[in-house]
Amino acid sequence: MKKTNKNHSWLFIQNALVLFKQGSFYFVISFVIFFETSAQIPTHTWRTHADYSDAKGLEIVQNLVYCFSKNGFYYFDKTNNQAITLSKLDNLSETNIAQIRYNAEFKTLLVAYQTGNLDIINIAQNGIPEKIQNIDFIKRTDAIQDSKFINQIEFQGDFAYLAADFGLVVLDIKKNEIKETYQNIGKDGKKVAIKQMVFARDSLFVNTSDGILGTKFASNINLQFYGNWKQITDNQLFKIKTFPKDNLIKYPNEIETDTDGHIWIADGINGLVSNFSGSFKSYQPNSVKSDIFDIFYQNQKLYAVGIEGNVFEKNEWNTLNLNTLPTSTNDIIDQYGYRWQLNGQILKVTDDATNRTRYYSSGIDLPSIYVNTIALDHDNLLWVGTNNGVAVIVTSKDIFTTSIKPYTPFYQSRRLLLQEVVNKIVVDGGNRKWIATQNSLNLFSPSADEQILNFTEENSPLPSKNIIDLAIDSNSGEVFILTQNGLLSYRNDATEASENLSSIKIFPNPVRPDFQGVITISGLMENTTIKITDTGGRLIHESKSNGGTASWDLQNSQGNRATSGIYLVFCIAEDGSESFVGKAAVIR
Repeated sequence: MKKTNKNHSWLFIQNALVLFKQGSFYFVISFVIFFETSAQIPTHTWRTHADYSDAKGLEIVQNLVYCFSKNGFYYFDKTNNQAITLSKLDNLSETNIAQIRYNAEFKTLLVAYQTGNLDIINIAQNGIPEKIQNIDFIKRTDAIQDSKFINQIEFQGDFAYLAADFGLVVLDIKKNEIKETYQNIGKDGKKVAIKQMVFARDSLFVNTSDGILGTKFASNINLQFYGNWKQITDNQLFKIKTFPKDNLIKYPNEIETDTDGHIWIADGINGLVSNFSGSFKSYQPNSVKSDIFDIFYQNQKLYAVGIEGNVFEKNEWNTLNLNTLPTSTNDIIDQYGYRWQLNGQILKVTDDATNRTRYYSSGIDLPSIYVNTIALDHDNLLWVGTNNGVAVIVTSKDIFTTSIKPYTPFYQSRRLLLQEVVNKIVVDGGNRKWIATQNSLNLFSPSADEQILNFTEENSPLPSKNIIDLAIDSNSGEVFILTQNGLLSYRNDATEASENLSSIKIFPNPVRPDFQGVITISGLMENTTIKITDTGGRLIHESKSNGGTASWDLQNSQGNRATSGIYLVFCIAEDGSESFVGKAAVIR
């Protein structure tokens, strides 16, 4: 029998009776198991939520059309009408692309980022990306202090020429290394930004911030000497591109025609637009739209607010009119009904029933004059994020009559995140603290005396180290992370606890040979004990749930990978009042 809910497909199996022991008592339990095929991402994995509608450029590679936006990258496969996203999850170096260009002879796609960083992607016979090699010389060099933005890429022989804000770069495609850079080629050695370039006849022409310059393109000409570049007046060298007229073509940035005569346009409003199937249509992955400045979770939906409104439900993004978005508030109501709120940079608590108000002085009671975020945890402690770390306030019924001072939690004998700008704090189902700073994303234990995770731009798919906002889907545990360069999410191993054990799910199930993640058990009560055994009764794993979720890394008690077989999953409520037994199948 197949059962479907809004996010998953479940295969329901009735199993035999199982005998298990708790304390000195033995229980005979009839159990069921749900095998899940989930549309959600697995626990401890990432997914990106880029805006693909703001297309900046494209490149046709065999039967694929590669397209990039301000913070997104994907290709459209014309054979199966499918859009496949690409990101740091696929080993790309960064997120914000400036230009792409394909060299058919070398089967190489060159990707230039806004930082000057370069990825050289080897393309397979079918057009799919294979090996990626990074060249970060431009990004790392201190010799270039100005913008390192790449405006155009052109191939000539064995070399790629990059027109940049700081000059011209020559990349040796065979050796995958920078050969030369040409700077200060303007009049009298003036520094100029190169916006466009073209090879014509026996010359190279560049469109700069000071007009068009040209030089003879020959091996005996030193292009680094400004005297070899001459001012050119030629209105035919850099013509403005013309685009077809259509309702979907609003802000066209680039146009190319494939071998079948179909037109492909990178449009700043409607993404990748083409007459591939007749009339012009948009071909792009489902995505959030516009630059996002606020995210929040409400009524089991994730909202992303920018110039447009966006809602994420059933694992899809939809655009909403800003007027139809629910009202979002950062106010917190504690267990006594008192309202905590940030009024500018001032933290205050108010009893709406009696109009009593108390202020916590920034920089006196709190570690900084700048207070950015507040969060109430499951122990009714108020966590306060400032420009100088974190403080905690014990909420109390007598908060207006008793001098209750904030305290500073310590981690490794140091004030928590001292001298760090804390932008956001959220509490997950396991009462753990997700803390976003200008330098990283951190997960701390409930009391913050242990750091569980630390994600940076270098060790994770984060497109920027500056984390602006956070929101948690309490059902799935997915943490949505808004960075300076875009939105992505990470599926956490903690959710809000269930009231009973009637809705437990074990996934993925079965575990297939290519799976490298963890098995997740969701729908648990607070502090549920998890015991995993083989069919012979040998204990393989034991843990406690994080709120309503627990996970198993598929390691046995000796630290070895679990072998193929059926494993029993025992779930026992903290007070012993409820229990559940399920199965997990592992295939190697």
